[in-house]
Amino acid sequence: MRMRYGLKYITAALLVAGASGALAAPALEEVVVTAQKRTQSAQDVPIAVTALSQDAMREAGVFDVADLTDVNPSISFDAGQSSQNSSLKIRGIGTVGNGRTFEGAVGVFIDGVYRSRSGMALQDMNDIGSLELLRGPQGTLFGKNTVAGALSLTSNKPNFDGINGNAEVLGGSYNKEFVSAAVNLPVSDNHALRFSVVSNKQDGFYRSRQFDRTYNQTDRLSAKAQWLWDVSDTLSSWLVLDYSKSDAGCCWGSVQVVSGPLTDDIEYYANLRGRDFYKQGPAEDQRLTNNNQDSEEFREDIGLAWTLDWALESGDLKSVTGIRRFKDEQIRGDADFGPAHIIVLSEPTQIDFFSQEINFSTTWGRTDIVAGLFYSEEEYTSTRQFIADTDSNNYASFRTTRAIPELLGLSVDTAPLCRPPGMTLGCTATLSLIGNLVGIQAFDLFPSTPGDRITEDYYYQDASSAAAFFHTQTHFDNGFTLVAGARYSQDKKDGGYDQVYWYNSELAQIIMATGLLGPTPTGNLTTPRNAFDLFGIYNSPSFKDDYESSVVTTTVSGTYELADDVMTYLTFSKGYKSGAVNLFQEAVNQNNTSYEPEYATSWELGLKSRYWDGRAQTNIALFDTIYEDLQINFFDGFNFFTRNTGEATSRGIEIENTAQITDRLRGSLSITYLKAEFSDLGNAPETIRHLDGRQTPRAPDLSGVAALSYEQPFTPSLAGYGRISASYSGEHWASPDTPDEPTQGPYTLLDLTLGLRYFGDNDYDLSFFCKNCTDVTYRTIYFAMPVQEGSFNAYLNEPRQVGLSLKAHF
Repeated sequence: MRMRYGLKYITAALLVAGASGALAAPALEEVVVTAQKRTQSAQDVPIAVTALSQDAMREAGVFDVADLTDVNPSISFDAGQSSQNSSLKIRGIGTVGNGRTFEGAVGVFIDGVYRSRSGMALQDMNDIGSLELLRGPQGTLFGKNTVAGALSLTSNKPNFDGINGNAEVLGGSYNKEFVSAAVNLPVSDNHALRFSVVSNKQDGFYRSRQFDRTYNQTDRLSAKAQWLWDVSDTLSSWLVLDYSKSDAGCCWGSVQVVSGPLTDDIEYYANLRGRDFYKQGPAEDQRLTNNNQDSEEFREDIGLAWTLDWALESGDLKSVTGIRRFKDEQIRGDADFGPAHIIVLSEPTQIDFFSQEINFSTTWGRTDIVAGLFYSEEEYTSTRQFIADTDSNNYASFRTTRAIPELLGLSVDTAPLCRPPGMTLGCTATLSLIGNLVGIQAFDLFPSTPGDRITEDYYYQDASSAAAFFHTQTHFDNGFTLVAGARYSQDKKDGGYDQVYWYNSELAQIIMATGLLGPTPTGNLTTPRNAFDLFGIYNSPSFKDDYESSVVTTTVSGTYELADDVMTYLTFSKGYKSGAVNLFQEAVNQNNTSYEPEYATSWELGLKSRYWDGRAQTNIALFDTIYEDLQINFFDGFNFFTRNTGEATSRGIEIENTAQITDRLRGSLSITYLKAEFSDLGNAPETIRHLDGRQTPRAPDLSGVAALSYEQPFTPSLAGYGRISASYSGEHWASPDTPDEPTQGPYTLLDLTLGLRYFGDNDYDLSFFCKNCTDVTYRTIYFAMPVQEGSFNAYLNEPRQVGLSLKAHF
């Protein structure tokens, strides 16, 4: 597979500039990380790590975690119907779907505090000073749910260097309005405060002509207050309070990419209510969504992180305390994702979280030691309501009366009899014939009144996690360093599902009792039934279950200095992703009320080098990771649920190059060759056997990112600069659910930034930016349409955007 043009051009420019650059260039700056819970150069740690400062993030156009996809080729981030369970993937391994207890494969830590869902990181980079993305299992130091890696974000700490701060105003395509500000306020010799705020608004990238509005908008506000107190020469306290909220039409906008056999019927219902139906082809080309509700998602995240650092004579003691409350509410969700008025969803969720970590670091002879204890508690609650819409009952009756003759082998078209407006005489006669045989007079399969409940579910889970760990690093005289560590983790969870309400249709009860649709998994003749049961989504009993596991994860590394600034390493590591109670409506029906941990075993051989008088750097990592008892989240059109499905492998090579070519020109080129595949699914359910031997989602064989940045001084106080980058992704699958899903073809995204910087008492920066400059479109998530068998929808990437930014530093 060959690289596309944008990446080729930048690669060629790097080579030409390198050959012709005659001006003396400074050495690359040292990047400092805390990947091993101690401060080290990124070039000295036996881990593949991507580290970005605040300035580097803004230069690369990283406003939030979703933008990391264009920074490193081994990373992808996608958000589907709920931002709560957005998917962050590394090396082809991550989390897809909205499983209520389905935790991520990439652990997210903000100011040292663990966030239990990837979506909790889907916020603006509010005064974030550094970002570290660790690739490969990180189970020893970072604990559970880091089988693919860990993402660590750290705020800019208050300081005692006087009053200073920064601000930015940005405007762009789709009515983009971004405003941020931060100020540092020393109040005494040992107290400093810092305050920051970010407001981010933008229209959605999907539109509905008939409603004259867009979907999947951005409307976020975040604020942060920090207090640094140097209690003494040996003790410091750093408290971070943060709040963020999002209130926008997210995330129900998607496009139809396959229009199935029910297309004409759905179009009939849409036209009946004066709606258009955007089908495959025009829907994707023009980003037209069929959402017919005023869908919104309200998200609120509030919490604190409190860090105490105590320098003792024998070492350093650190305490990190986290307290958080996360709320996410889906409001008026168009649960059928189509133009017909069939089903509406409401689903509020709340997650309360507490964590405490204490670690001690010291040096004993040649050995650096970190040891610690960790404990966390989480309380999860959620309520889901499916609500009848204008045509819920009529559509259910039409589908049922058409299905019954088909099951009986009769060639009868009931559509003209049973479609709206209203229950026609022919359809009433058909249903009456069935009902009169058993003495019933009510023929509603769903509530006939819009706004009435169809079903209501309540989900809950209490979880606790405790761990003890140690990590050592021993240096020898011959340039060899031995790293070893282990972690013992214990997880306990108990939770369940309560069925609050299931609309009962007498007619549905009778149809199910005939056995015409086959046996039901649970229940009897008196069990409430409705059209969901007729469509294969069966009423399922409430349940309560518990889960408990104890896991030991380890890491062993050997590093060797081949020469000054050249280090090679070999790392063995194990990690795990916690199991849980499986919170979905049909868990009892499917005998799937809990799932087990997922385990990762990894080998990584790496080389980290600097050369050309420190002006160039090349890092190489060869990795081989096996995932056992793999957890996969599936969507059946009604429920998201998790299964342990067998194994997956993630094998490949990453090559990262950076060069300060001249004093003004810098270039970078990163390439990932990856083989991430499902394997050994022999014991998995038949519905997912299609995955055996297939690529994991969003895991192309070949991907790459190249960038060139240039700065040209005009006067001592004025300089111009530019940056161009290209990110390439090869052919891949977007989702795991569908056997006959078409692959997403290869694509290249181009980004461009041009700007002016003024240096004075206050610094100013004015820039023009273009993201996805050639307006490439690709699918990020592919899923089956509810109540429209044979039709499929997809979420798409962000389209081309341009804008202007003005930044000030004082």
